[in-house]
Amino acid sequence: MTVISAGVVSKQGRIVLARQFTDISRVRVEGLLSAFPRLLDSSVNKQVTYIDAGSVRYVYQPVEDLFLVLVTTTKSNIVEDLETLHLMGRLLPEYVPEGVTEANLELRAFEVFFALDEVVVCGKRGNSTVEQIRTYLEMDSYDERMALEEKQRQMEEARKITAEHARKMRERKMGGGPTGGAYGGISSEDPNYGGFGASSSSGAAGSMSMYAGGGAGGVDGTFAAPASSTSMPVTAAAAPRSGMSLGKARKTDISSKIQKEMGVTALSVPLAAGAGQQPPSMDLPVTAAAAAQEAVNIIIEEKMSAALSRDGEPAAVDIKGELTVTVTDPQCDHVKLMLTPVSDAFTFRAHAKVNKALFASDQVLTMADGKAFPVQQPVTILRWRQSSGASTPAPINFTCWPEQSSITIEYELADPSTPPLRPVRLAIPLYGTTPQAVQPSCGTCQVIAGEHVIWTMDVVEGHQNASGHIEISVDSDQGSNGEELFFPVQVALSSEISVAHVGVSEVVSTQNGQAVRFSQQSRLITDHVFVQ
Repeated sequence: MTVISAGVVSKQGRIVLARQFTDISRVRVEGLLSAFPRLLDSSVNKQVTYIDAGSVRYVYQPVEDLFLVLVTTTKSNIVEDLETLHLMGRLLPEYVPEGVTEANLELRAFEVFFALDEVVVCGKRGNSTVEQIRTYLEMDSYDERMALEEKQRQMEEARKITAEHARKMRERKMGGGPTGGAYGGISSEDPNYGGFGASSSSGAAGSMSMYAGGGAGGVDGTFAAPASSTSMPVTAAAAPRSGMSLGKARKTDISSKIQKEMGVTALSVPLAAGAGQQPPSMDLPVTAAAAAQEAVNIIIEEKMSAALSRDGEPAAVDIKGELTVTVTDPQCDHVKLMLTPVSDAFTFRAHAKVNKALFASDQVLTMADGKAFPVQQPVTILRWRQSSGASTPAPINFTCWPEQSSITIEYELADPSTPPLRPVRLAIPLYGTTPQAVQPSCGTCQVIAGEHVIWTMDVVEGHQNASGHIEISVDSDQGSNGEELFFPVQVALSSEISVAHVGVSEVVSTQNGQAVRFSQQSRLITDHVFVQ
């Protein structure tokens, strides 16, 4: 059999939609389908569902007030043609659930086209069923599910390892070990530990910030540029110093006054339960938000997740992103966004209120039915994720050299031509041990007492800080956990790029067709990236 075209035609001869499966001109197809109602009216035998007209054959069936028409050659097998027609007839209500009308078909045209393409390929009918076609179009991937489950398993293992380390350190502290007292404990009951991002209570922030040497760099989840040098020996016995508030007056704490009157220093007071037990927030400053914004502002944000190997081997990362539009001028609320060519390695999904047909055909984002964008309200209209089977290499690799009570961590850009990473930040857990020396080769570091070493490089690129290392040693009597003491290492970085090559080249008014001034920012940030 050879199927030339499949179309839906009204009783008046209007072509609602048509899909061609062979090399045929549009004018020819329009002529064939437009002639069908007249041929049907003049047909002598009304009991059959096909009409022969010259070298073509029309096989048809009514669909509500319309006709589903299959145009084939007269030499085609009529039995196979009817089976193909009936299969297409079952697909129409499947993908136009609101009712097979002209208006609904126009809204669901591309979903119908995709389904018809699974029935006929190059003019020949395939062996697909309705259930198989539904599975194909849902793009359900077993490999993707397995990859996501493996990623989740790795993250759970990292959390279990972290909780086990915390339990051991807590037992040592309860037994009067050298890590008790001032530094507090790390609770293994906290299910969020290992997730990197929970903030500690404000009660412990004051004393912990004093020890670290900077009020803004404590465990309250915020980070400023630390005042430490690039190579600094750290001694836990150093007395806390007041006045290290980076230019800000410290608020009076009633409890600290009482402690002072009693002759008790801040660091000698055990922390309250749960205080200081969470890893610091690794949220990076967003510099793109400070850029000048036009009446239409577009933010393209991608998040990277990965479990990196400690031996420096290249690893793949998972990327997912979204495009958000904010319209601040009511006169610019009827617009369409023209996208640049995007990467084929990603699967894209447009918002339900976006004209999906226009996006699928021309990569243009605009509201469906001529509606306006919300004003003064950010709205995410496009999301994407890396397709199953595709892989994106990590922009930076880490090699770790752990020993009984020390570790050396090296980093290196995977590709010197990679756009600048601003900044790159590592959080290396200490599990309550006392750091004796912290020596980075570049960047700055900050020690949160008994919690983490925070190592920050403001910029990492091909000609600046393309590689570097840090050496950390702790009290040898406390390094009983051996080579697992300093893991997992959390990594945070950002860059002003889009891995999926998503970008807006032009914004055009849908009312007058004129170009509209717009601003856009692209950024890649980390979601859950750690070295284990």
